[in-house]
Amino acid sequence: MAGLCSAAGLGAARTCAPARLQQQQQQRNGPHLGSDFFPSPISFARSSALSRKIVRRQFVRSEQGIQFSLGRYGGKSGSDGSICAGLRLWSVGECRAVPKNAKEFDDYIDPANAEPLEVEDDEEGISKFEKVAQEAERVRKLQEEEYTRMKPIFLKAIGIDPEDYKSAQDLQEEEEEEELAPEVTGAGEDDFYNVVNRAVASKRKPKPLNLKSAAARSFLDRDDDALDIVNDIGKVVSEESESELEEEEEDIVGIDDEEEDEEDDEEEEEESIELGDFADELDELGLDDFDEFDSDLLDDEFKPPVYKMTLAELLDEAKVTPLSVEGDLDVEITGIQHDSREISTGDMFVCCIGHSSDGHLYSSEAVERGASVLVVSKEVTLNKSVRALVIVEDTNSILSALAGAFYGHPSQKLSVIGLTGTNGKTTTSYLIRSMYEAMGLTTGLLGTIAYYINNRTKLDAPNTTPDAVYLQQLMAKMVSSGTEACVMEVSSHALTLDRCKEVDFDVAVFTNLTRDHMDFHKDEEEYRAAKGRLFAKMVDPEKHRKVVNIDDPNSSYFVAQGNPAVPVVTFGLENTDADVYPLEVQLSLFETELLVRTPKGNVEISSGLLGRHNVYNILAAVAVGVAVEAPLEHIVRGIEEVDAVPGRCELIDEEQAFAVIVDYAHTPDALSRLLDTVRECGARRIITVVGCGGDRDKGKRPIMAKIATDKSDVCIFTADNPRSEDPLDILDDMLAGVGWSMEEYLKWGESDYYPPLPNGNRLFVYDIRTIAVRAGVAMGEEGDAVVIAGKGHETYQIIGTEKEYFDDREECREALQHMDALHAAGVDTSEFPWRVLEST
Repeated sequence: MAGLCSAAGLGAARTCAPARLQQQQQQRNGPHLGSDFFPSPISFARSSALSRKIVRRQFVRSEQGIQFSLGRYGGKSGSDGSICAGLRLWSVGECRAVPKNAKEFDDYIDPANAEPLEVEDDEEGISKFEKVAQEAERVRKLQEEEYTRMKPIFLKAIGIDPEDYKSAQDLQEEEEEEELAPEVTGAGEDDFYNVVNRAVASKRKPKPLNLKSAAARSFLDRDDDALDIVNDIGKVVSEESESELEEEEEDIVGIDDEEEDEEDDEEEEEESIELGDFADELDELGLDDFDEFDSDLLDDEFKPPVYKMTLAELLDEAKVTPLSVEGDLDVEITGIQHDSREISTGDMFVCCIGHSSDGHLYSSEAVERGASVLVVSKEVTLNKSVRALVIVEDTNSILSALAGAFYGHPSQKLSVIGLTGTNGKTTTSYLIRSMYEAMGLTTGLLGTIAYYINNRTKLDAPNTTPDAVYLQQLMAKMVSSGTEACVMEVSSHALTLDRCKEVDFDVAVFTNLTRDHMDFHKDEEEYRAAKGRLFAKMVDPEKHRKVVNIDDPNSSYFVAQGNPAVPVVTFGLENTDADVYPLEVQLSLFETELLVRTPKGNVEISSGLLGRHNVYNILAAVAVGVAVEAPLEHIVRGIEEVDAVPGRCELIDEEQAFAVIVDYAHTPDALSRLLDTVRECGARRIITVVGCGGDRDKGKRPIMAKIATDKSDVCIFTADNPRSEDPLDILDDMLAGVGWSMEEYLKWGESDYYPPLPNGNRLFVYDIRTIAVRAGVAMGEEGDAVVIAGKGHETYQIIGTEKEYFDDREECREALQHMDALHAAGVDTSEFPWRVLEST
């Protein structure tokens, strides 16, 4: 019997029209077809890398009537190239029916290509088109009956109230049905198409799951144990439903028991698509389209397992011996916090002492918010009782141990690469992460720009290195989401404050060491000692590796830290004895090309990262690859895939005739390297906009000012996160580096005359950064390089206690766009900046 097709689920079927009708359906409704309230798996089967098992029930028309079979069907191509797959609930699939005597789909002649059917059927005396239409109507009625009966079962299986589900969405779909469904005007061929069109219209649009229900949200947030429970419930519902359907449908379609079951078992083995556990569990719940869930289900993975421990268990696992414990040792702890504002019911609050605050002062607030345990090192006053009070000698020193133990020491389940040094950590971390991804390892990243849990989930980075508790939380989330490696920037602050005390590093990388953070460290010796703590962790020659920049005069110090027997891989641009050394270097304002010698052979690398300082970053990444014995092709591929790092020597391109570069350079060494690189790349003039941060190392301000004015043809001093300081005071400190004062500069401004510096270069001062950036860009001419230094990727400006939105990159783009308007007005931008600019 030609013309009848089934792509049905759970005892339902529908007819497929000839090619002409299929084309009409697609033009009207689009290519994606779905069930009435669950989406079709067609788009999921096409796009997802996961495979899935699709259980279907199939009606086949034969001379003896319609035969019903149950089997697993992996999908075949329909006439439009789509995946032909049945659903648990009836779907509108674009597939063709197969007569019982046809061996393959290809043996069946499409009705659109067949000879016209005879007008009369000798046996029944009716048109064969009418016969098909009657059969389609009968199947449609069966389908509607099954829909009415099964809809509540499947909705309840995923925790959605059927009454809540049927509301505005059903009314909207009914309106669409009325618009889409054509009128049946007569008998014959038109009747057939009208019946099919009506069926398509009634089943066309899938309805979304009601994710607002508490049960649906709990499903998305479930942990592994909860998933097993839900899975079991789904199986029970599914088995009961299928059992009931089989009994009813056997009476309807007359299955040949033993022979048909054997054929279905063979089809199940041959045509099923193997599937991961999660997709199987979705199938058991009756979810026919993975895409129906929020994308966070994939992007953010599942939340880490819910961690709970008793106080006694936590102290034992963390190997913390308190001075005393008052209260219940069996109290359950559901989280660890050292910020009272983050407390939830059942948390432990550790009263840490910081530079500007003391957690003991907030202990009463923590208890009010629900803290069940307090960890203190001195006397506290509480307004209400707490379940347990733990007294220790130093709360700061045990915070990391408590967090590591509570979250199950996640770093031990990851390959952790730690980078320390003054400059180059961020760019090098991006290169290493890309290299590990090229090796096929899902890799997270913790650094200045952002925190990456895996290759999909990105979080804001409040600090270069997270605090001890947040660090363990992030790593626990990495482990739970399947991440295998973590690349981590390790700041001197984090090492000094023991944030990384419980991190099990595998590779330690040293980039370079220059003056920085003298507001935090007493002197450069203390600063170096803090950095050296990372290398002190390298003690196991079998597991650990050291990677060191041999060009830096402090390299021997870092090599000596930890166990001297731990293997060391060196890199350098000047010292030819380095294990990783560039034989050839070609720099330009557009790319960097290297020929690098390694112990495993020479490699050619072409990178979009610009400048000599980035050559060091590339060499560091190659050295890490050599240390972990990565294949050379993976090293090269990973490095070359990183075209740019946000705010690190980032080119701003608006098709202007000169280069505009935004960089994070905020230390004397970083600024010097950056300007040397720009000069080496052949810039005609260098125009530099630079500032220094408030409430930070004041000693580097005149040093940076001197470097900027010596290595730039034109320099503009401006504000850069002044914080609580007066921007004019910061600028006065900077002007001291060139022998000027703010008072002198303002006097010159009264007559609109700014004398050149002793070296002939020009200097201007604007305390408003927006004006400084736009003035610098406006001065650019063909062949020049405008360098905006200090903020890089940052998207804020801190003035006082307010954090305002500000992005150097956006300011540059806007200035470049206004250049055309200025030129069109006949303005000579080569004379910028002038004082009137402040009022525009």
